[in-house]
Amino acid sequence: MRLLFILLFCSFISFGQEDIERYKVYNTDNIYTSILLDSATGQTWQLQIGTSNSSRMKTVLSDYKWAETIEELNAQYKISYEYWEKEYNSKSDSIVSVEDKKLFKPTTVDEQLNKYQTARLQQNGRFKLYPTENTYNFIMVDVIDGRTWQVQWNIDDDKRLCYRIY
Repeated sequence: MRLLFILLFCSFISFGQEDIERYKVYNTDNIYTSILLDSATGQTWQLQIGTSNSSRMKTVLSDYKWAETIEELNAQYKISYEYWEKEYNSKSDSIVSVEDKKLFKPTTVDEQLNKYQTARLQQNGRFKLYPTENTYNFIMVDVIDGRTWQVQWNIDDDKRLCYRIY
């Protein structure tokens, strides 16, 4: 009986993450416009439907990735480490102090993951959109670490935006 319970419990845990969609569509008050969210990265697009090719469109609201893969974090670390090696570590202690070398040495990805429980790794379901009273605005929330953004859609290009809320 105990083995059966363990097997059932483990199967629920292992399949739980697979049900979370990477891409989600959120309705707006406009029947022709929706917002597409990449729930792993926080990227957003405005989707417009219509009966003609000219009225159907997918427009970027924010193409910046607010969360990264392990590979991207490792690539960033490599660049930072090479810079540190050239600008700090390769110089004699009389030019750059030992303390400065320690202070400016980049932390490895493993150290970052151990130090910060909320490392900004891509994960399906990490970002969610919440409508506001303003028809054109949504609040995007990183549900893991609480960061927030104002996401604004509009028919006019110059009125579309995605700004971090500090």
